[in-house]
Amino acid sequence: MQGLINLAADAPQGEGSIIGMLLPFVLILLVFWLLFWRPNQKRRQQEMQMQTSLVPGVEVMTKAGIFATIVEIHDQDVLLEIAPGTRIRMLKAGVGEVITPAADDTPVEDRPDFGDDDKPKG
Repeated sequence: MQGLINLAADAPQGEGSIIGMLLPFVLILLVFWLLFWRPNQKRRQQEMQMQTSLVPGVEVMTKAGIFATIVEIHDQDVLLEIAPGTRIRMLKAGVGEVITPAADDTPVEDRPDFGDDDKPKG
């Protein structure tokens, strides 16, 4: 009889220790989800939205840091013009961000401060 009482008393303690052991793992998974997976999902969603909203004529910066203008858009890739007459084909996933035009619409070559370093002083 005494042995049955001891076995019954041990069962709830064992269950409590399992919950106590699993709690830190559950908390770690929750922290990883909040700090890494959730923001990454939001970033991917914003990236996909940006890639589907691309239109010809928009200036973009690729993930490699190249500034270009979109010429054509296909299902999986875009045709970019990186210099007059120089075009490259790139996957849509390679487009990093859309560049919003500055308030000053003057082309860089026509601005007064462009190329001042190349002129001889004097």
